[in-house]
Amino acid sequence: MGSEAEKVKKLLQAARIQIQQGERKKALETYREALKLDPENHQIMDRINIVEREIAAMEKFNKSRFSRAHTAGRNISSSGFVDDCIKRSDEAFKADDAVRALQELERAKRHDPDNALVKKKIAFVMCSIKVDGLADMVRSRLKADDPKLAIESIRRIFDLWQDAPVLDELLQIVEDYKGVIADVIETAAPAVKKVEKKKIVAAVPTAKTPAETPSRKKKPEKKREEKKKEKKPVAVAGGKAGGDGRKKIFAIIGVVVVLTVIVFVIMKVIGGKEPEPELIEITPALPFTETIVVQGAVDISMTLDGVLVDEGLQGVFIISDTIFTERTVMVSSPGFETLIWNTVFEEGQIRTDTLVLDSIGTSTIQVTFAYEMPEGEDDPGPEAVSFMVDGEIIEGHTDSISTGEHVFQAILTGYRTMPESVLVVNPVDLNQTLNILASEQSQITLQLASDTPGNAIFFIDGERVTTGRRMTQVLPFGRYFLQVQMEDRQDFGITINLGEDGYSRTVSLEEIVETGQLMVGPEPWSNVYVDGQHVGTTPFGGVELEPGTYTVRLSNPDFQDDTHTVEITAGETTAIQFNAVAIETPVEVVPDTAAVEEPVEDLPISSPFPIQQTAPSVPSQARARGDLHGYVTLTVLVGTDGSVQSVTIVSDPLGLGCGQAAVDAVRNWVFSPAMQGDQPVEVSTNVSVRFDIE
Repeated sequence: MGSEAEKVKKLLQAARIQIQQGERKKALETYREALKLDPENHQIMDRINIVEREIAAMEKFNKSRFSRAHTAGRNISSSGFVDDCIKRSDEAFKADDAVRALQELERAKRHDPDNALVKKKIAFVMCSIKVDGLADMVRSRLKADDPKLAIESIRRIFDLWQDAPVLDELLQIVEDYKGVIADVIETAAPAVKKVEKKKIVAAVPTAKTPAETPSRKKKPEKKREEKKKEKKPVAVAGGKAGGDGRKKIFAIIGVVVVLTVIVFVIMKVIGGKEPEPELIEITPALPFTETIVVQGAVDISMTLDGVLVDEGLQGVFIISDTIFTERTVMVSSPGFETLIWNTVFEEGQIRTDTLVLDSIGTSTIQVTFAYEMPEGEDDPGPEAVSFMVDGEIIEGHTDSISTGEHVFQAILTGYRTMPESVLVVNPVDLNQTLNILASEQSQITLQLASDTPGNAIFFIDGERVTTGRRMTQVLPFGRYFLQVQMEDRQDFGITINLGEDGYSRTVSLEEIVETGQLMVGPEPWSNVYVDGQHVGTTPFGGVELEPGTYTVRLSNPDFQDDTHTVEITAGETTAIQFNAVAIETPVEVVPDTAAVEEPVEDLPISSPFPIQQTAPSVPSQARARGDLHGYVTLTVLVGTDGSVQSVTIVSDPLGLGCGQAAVDAVRNWVFSPAMQGDQPVEVSTNVSVRFDIE
């Protein structure tokens, strides 16, 4: 007996190690072996149930992620991209995620605006969203004893989509509701009940007087007649019987209902089979349109409900949609405070707003601290816990801070705590809860860098933990796999060994690049043709192309045309040079009076680009802080010889000396100068310098 107990103990230890290594399926088998030896051990049973749920959740996540993932690096045709969007939309709609389905269809529409199938599916999904909203309205109104608005909502659903699947459910709910609508259906002729219930409800006036609802299962004509005979007049003011008046009203209603049903049945017979839902002609809702102009910042990003909004002109964003529930808009830029607000757009609404972003550090907010004790530990009371902001103990549990990066920490005698680095960019008062750790616990903190717009999904060992811009999790010492995911950006993943020092990191998710870049040597100048289409004149900053094989022709009147076949790969730069072979032509002397030259000042100016770069040194302050990732944006004046004339900092969200380090590095860069015709000119350009300090 003792040997079996020892074997069970070893199996449980092995299973725990397998869990820490992420091998949950092996751990599940180990737990099952242990259960065979000790069938009554409820602890092992609980562990098996937990691991089975974790495996199922991870498989579901991986399956859904695979179904919506883009295949990087392949040559995606226009039709292929649209087909992929439609497929993902259909999958989302089947999973009851109509908003996601609509977003995928909108992506397809932007790629192929004239696609009839996409337009039809958009109309269908929009109709489904409206129907779902109205169905929720029906349920809530009946719970609030408001049958008038409930029935009106059912009528609106019927007008939108006569075969909506939810109609039968809603009509049953209305039947069960104790209202006059039940009396009307009960008093209607038996033939009425055999036809479509939808038209009956659509034709019934709004109920106002509650009454008992008879069961629909017991409707013999004989009982109904007996019931009518038993009714007696009720005395009312004025000396008239109210029962007769109600009978007349219901009789009129019954006639209207019967006539409506007869017309409906005739229409059904004549019209034949109704079309499938996807073929229904639906009048689309009139979209709202809001133009937002953002001033005072560069590298601006805007999201609507976490989805990026395309930028048109510099700092100009246009939001247009047909979803009229409450929406969340966020505008951000590295080095500037983030603006977040909720709004409800109205159908057909058109308006324009202008925003000015303030630099980080402009606003002052109040931060209120709270703490959380380890599970099972007694709360010592607020007086026993102190809080530190940027290394200094504050008085009480509140402090006034500016926007920017701060370090928070709770202090409790006899317990460990972790300093938390928090980037405060939203100028709204903050509530911050800090964790008190047990002896065998530590803390994981991940947050998005300011140059990554929107919200991400955070996972630990494949299990979804939270959605947002920051995750803090207290866990026992051990090995964990951390993931951060965001649509259209590269995943972040790392395996860590969590110990007493904890783990904290700011994550910058790189945008998934679906195009490659073609660069052409600047000398001699040439007109560049890709598959016969003129794309620019060198020197220039290159051209973005979808992955695939292209024929590139370089043309200069003084040289023979030079043709190249290039393979473009997503996310990579392909460079070619002009193999200049001079054209041997007799020299023709042209009198000066015949020479006609275009004024230089009328020619376009190409952009300068760096051809020799120096990496920045790491400032001592930044090295001491560590775990720093992001960009410093600079404006550089490039001279006619390609040298740097001056450097100015545009934004420095990292601080800690990174801005000056970037300036010192860029001063040593060498550029290919801007060209106007065949003349170099002095111009300014923006560059970004990235820092990754572990």
